Amino acid sequence: MKKIKHALLAFVMLATSVLGVACNKQATPEVFSPDIIPDYSAYTDQFDFYGYSSIHDGYYTIDDVEFYVGESFMTTEQYRMYKDAGMTIVYPQSALKIRGEGGAVDGDAAARQAFFDDRARDWERVKAEIDKFVSVGLEKTVIYDEDLSWLGLNNYTGEPLIGEGKKFANEDELDEFVYNYVSLYADYPGVYGICFADEPRHKAVQSYGEVYNSIKRVNEKYGFNLYADFNLNPLNLTNYVYNEYFPHVEGTDNYENGENASFEDGMARYQQYITDFMDAMNPTAIQYDDYPLRDGYLSRTFIPCMEYVAGVARDREIEFHAVTQTFGMVTNGTNNMRKLTENGAKWLNNMLVGFGVSEISYFTYFTRGESKTDGEAFLDNDSFVTLYGKPTNIYYMMQEIMANNQSFAPTVLQFDYRKCGIFTQPPMSFNTEHIRHMPKNVQAYDKVKSVKVDKECAMVNELYDAQNGRYMYMAMNIIDPDCLGSKAFQTITLEFSDEYNFALVYKDGVQSLYRLTADKKLSVKGEPGDASFIIPF
Repeated sequence: MKKIKHALLAFVMLATSVLGVACNKQATPEVFSPDIIPDYSAYTDQFDFYGYSSIHDGYYTIDDVEFYVGESFMTTEQYRMYKDAGMTIVYPQSALKIRGEGGAVDGDAAARQAFFDDRARDWERVKAEIDKFVSVGLEKTVIYDEDLSWLGLNNYTGEPLIGEGKKFANEDELDEFVYNYVSLYADYPGVYGICFADEPRHKAVQSYGEVYNSIKRVNEKYGFNLYADFNLNPLNLTNYVYNEYFPHVEGTDNYENGENASFEDGMARYQQYITDFMDAMNPTAIQYDDYPLRDGYLSRTFIPCMEYVAGVARDREIEFHAVTQTFGMVTNGTNNMRKLTENGAKWLNNMLVGFGVSEISYFTYFTRGESKTDGEAFLDNDSFVTLYGKPTNIYYMMQEIMANNQSFAPTVLQFDYRKCGIFTQPPMSFNTEHIRHMPKNVQAYDKVKSVKVDKECAMVNELYDAQNGRYMYMAMNIIDPDCLGSKAFQTITLEFSDEYNFALVYKDGVQSLYRLTADKKLSVKGEPGDASFIIPF
């Protein structure tokens, strides 16, 4: 398995109950001994959580006009509140970036010195905040080193950085250059990693990979442990992504300006985009962002992309990280993103956990501070915390969800994603745009013989713990999370292999024991966004 496991010496007895549909309601304590119940109390694995725009300096802009709210929220009190939400990583993004503005780094000696002097001044400011983070127990900070980020993009020229006539003659020259950047902060307490160029276009794939691999070599040579946090693009079927964002793939159409690509063409190009970056970087994890909860519909590319990228992580034996939404937004005067509801938050988080994601970033924590009325405008009160540093309902909602996830982490993080299936029961009275491009009712699982759903649509994902030889199945109600009420409430019935008699089920922070029926079935129920994680035994 790709995860590292840590054992505790103490044994913690699992509190259990025998409840629910399709189970024997007569408790039989003598059967449920620690010898047969799947027990993961000896593991200490935890999810990592962080928020984009995780701190706010008091300034924001509307149409490039700057405003000040009257105070900076870069305070110990705010950092403690960020940690109390459940966050484990600080990602200051542009509020605490390192940017040498004293001259070109490849200029004359004086220009180079001025460049590094400016970087050193930036670092002093960043370091003071990192000390505050550590003081409240936030011991992982991802630094935004803008100079290094742009080096990896190489100005989107499509040219490599290494080679005859290029910026660097060989890897050693590039490594020395990168070392001069990262040695400023690499071994400072509280520094976890660096933000490495967000959402790179395909045109930068070679230079991106060269710098990423240079960071890995510098880590090894100098004993650093910097994590290079990168974020790839989601699939977008609009025309603009095909200029430099995604590669052309033979057999796909050429689209004129303003045309949308077909799903098949878009997916072919997206898969090539992911493959090329993975081959160029050989990373320890893959991360991308996608925000599926739109106004009036769910993104039809979200689940196919999740399934594909989760498969890439599985096949390459690397971790899967994801950036997900917690915000409302207006685009060109039209609502584009929903305000997050409790059902929507569960829908997003259960989806990620069911695909094996081990690190989740929420966009945004503070309300995003840059808005344009003719572009993206972020709505205050739709993130964890407002522009004025006040927690919203989303803060408390996500605090509970993240706490539930952490209680489940020692168990679920021992399992790797294997496969996904979508199951439907016509007639479909709710919006099903998000499953249009997923094959229905055809998945074959290792230990589940059949899946039946009483209405609409559901997802069942298979995960596997190779070390202990156990299977887990996520059964999730994937009806649009804005659809509430009895019509959206759903029952999913799984028929397991004959070898199983019981099931350990996790849902919303609670673990329960169930006896399978005589014909090896278990039924689980839930609203849109609800998921049950089932370990048969």
